[in-house]
Amino acid sequence: MEKPWVAEYPVSLELARKLIMQQFPEIEWKEIKQLGEGFDNTVMQINREFVFRFPRRPLAVALIQVENRLLPSIAGTFPLFIPEPVFFGKPSDLYPYPFTGYKMVRGQLPVEESVANKVESAKKLASFLKLLHSFPLGKARQAGVEPDGLRRLDVAFRRISLLEHVATLEKHLYLEQAHSVRCFVGGLGDMKVQQPSALVHGDIHVRNVLLDKEGILAGILDWGDVHIGSPAIDIAFLYSYFPSNARQAFFEIYGSIDKETERLARFRAVYMLVTLLVYGIDREDEELIAITKNGLVLAMEE
Repeated sequence: MEKPWVAEYPVSLELARKLIMQQFPEIEWKEIKQLGEGFDNTVMQINREFVFRFPRRPLAVALIQVENRLLPSIAGTFPLFIPEPVFFGKPSDLYPYPFTGYKMVRGQLPVEESVANKVESAKKLASFLKLLHSFPLGKARQAGVEPDGLRRLDVAFRRISLLEHVATLEKHLYLEQAHSVRCFVGGLGDMKVQQPSALVHGDIHVRNVLLDKEGILAGILDWGDVHIGSPAIDIAFLYSYFPSNARQAFFEIYGSIDKETERLARFRAVYMLVTLLVYGIDREDEELIAITKNGLVLAMEE
């Protein structure tokens, strides 16, 4: 099947260096290194101070432009760190897309934290999402944020690609995970697409969050999927990363959700975990494989 993470326009270290030096000569040059390649962007770190993201496909251009309009107005207003855009690169003869540089959000990617740390992280996530999901939608729209146009929570639509990924798991002999996901999908039944009701991040998962030195949630990265939609898409991270006692701590702060929102959140959790697991297998990323396998167990437990 098609691999959505394969770049249509890859960016090398040398190209990134040329673009940044050409458009932002005020940056005193020390070092550059590649932090990673996501589905939509190549990410470079400059001087351990800034992070630049370069779109890898046309779709990512529109996403990063919305992010650039929204984030400057909300950076510093949330209980978790979020990227603050400070450099806005323009298309040129060297590179056809706009790109963005941010103040670096410091922290470490999750691996496997203690239960106590996850409880504290769940509390921080709850405070963050409660504030985000109550953000005035009029202000969000003024920044160019629109309703979901990619059918991210359309279960009937997304079920097709999910099962294609499951077939890939079977091909690579991840039979236990494939079987559990097939059983999960088989028990879903009909699920309605919820009406947009909140400003949502849209893509919170283990590669878009950072922890502090104590292993507590500290920052939320990559706002390219921000849109007006159902809170379920963000609450999905609760089911893909946190055990039951941490979830209880989350809801004590965030408030309760209805059954349909929970079902959608679990589906989104499973969908993202399977996608990331297949990506991890393709990239031979053993850490990502391990954490997504564990996440699938969490996502389907009651």
